[in-house]
Amino acid sequence: MQLLHLKQLSKKIYMRNHWLDSPISYYAIYGVSKALPLKICRRLGRMISLTVYLFSGKDRTGFAHNLSLALGRSPQDASIRKLTRKIFINYGEYMADFFFLPQKPPQVIQQSFAFLKGESVIEKALARGKGVILISAHLGNWEFGGIMMRLAGYPLSVVTLPHNTEATNTLVNRFREARGIRVIELSASPFSAIAVLNQLRQNGVVAMIGDRDFLGNGKPVNYFGRKVNFPIGPVVAALASGAAVIPAFVLKQADGRYFGVLENEIPLTRNGSREAVIEKNLAKIARVFESYIRRYPEQWYSPDPIAEERSQ
Repeated sequence: MQLLHLKQLSKKIYMRNHWLDSPISYYAIYGVSKALPLKICRRLGRMISLTVYLFSGKDRTGFAHNLSLALGRSPQDASIRKLTRKIFINYGEYMADFFFLPQKPPQVIQQSFAFLKGESVIEKALARGKGVILISAHLGNWEFGGIMMRLAGYPLSVVTLPHNTEATNTLVNRFREARGIRVIELSASPFSAIAVLNQLRQNGVVAMIGDRDFLGNGKPVNYFGRKVNFPIGPVVAALASGAAVIPAFVLKQADGRYFGVLENEIPLTRNGSREAVIEKNLAKIARVFESYIRRYPEQWYSPDPIAEERSQ
């Protein structure tokens, strides 16, 4: 089974561009978080995010649109406006945590985590010797999922998009690699897919984000009432390797600590045409994402409006 459409081998794919994604911004936040306590860093993060909220009309509209689809309410509903504002605040705290915690020793980081639920699920999957794909959405603090898994002793690789500048990319990857996380940068070449398969064949754990089709070769799935293209990579890699697909989320509690959830392994459909098999399995992933987003809408960081997309 072909791993990826390889029409554009040299295509470089980057993260969504935003004004904070610059070396000056990242290194300034890095310096502040190194010098100040976490409580103050989070307060500053909230202040900055509320300022961004005031001047980000396009993103406010995108969040409101997506929340209205997920929750079945009007984008103008007062509860949707309140949730949109809360998303910005949470993201400000998330950025503060992102820079603060990786610089601290494991015992300090551990204090920011409440619990990890579902370890028996991943232990059972790893016992089969074919590796595990942890699949998540832009929900909660997905970056800390990697740190949490490493603290629990699991070998981990993460599939990531490079940042828009080499300097910011180097800084972020340094945080990840300092915790023993292997970074596999997503590209349209076959090499990222080969790296994923190699890790799975060594019975490793590979974490992927599964709700955005960055390569443009996704397949349509019903997502909050819209036909949206989901990336095929996680499903194709699982079918090729025999790896388990386990939905995973890292979410914030009211006390500011994070907890991790490893959901039950998704029973993959294998019978039928290649297209049908991929789309049926993507639909299973989408149902889990929808369930968690509806439970934690204030932690759903998806500003690009969900719209109908054409299948490839």
